[in-house]
Amino acid sequence: MKCAILFSGGKDSTYATYLAKQAGYEITCLISVFSKNKESYMFHTPSIEQTKYQAEVMDLPLVITETRGIKEEELKDLANIIKEVKEKYQIDTIVTGALH
Repeated sequence: MKCAILFSGGKDSTYATYLAKQAGYEITCLISVFSKNKESYMFHTPSIEQTKYQAEVMDLPLVITETRGIKEEELKDLANIIKEVKEKYQIDTIVTGALH
């Protein structure tokens, strides 16, 4: 099954990537959302720039989108990037390390 990983570069999304690989998923790309709001409601912001280097080490394409970090709009921004990735990479599912 082809998947994309919603990837913040933190321990949870990194571990979710590992588990997906162990479960036999074909990881086609990583998706990172860079929020301009450091107090983002939805997205991890500390060290988000590091995802560029992590993707390089994992030899996976990284798809980046930005959000202004407005609570009501963040989910729309996420939906838009998922739609784009689904069309480009023909993914079947999204894997995330989100706990809440």
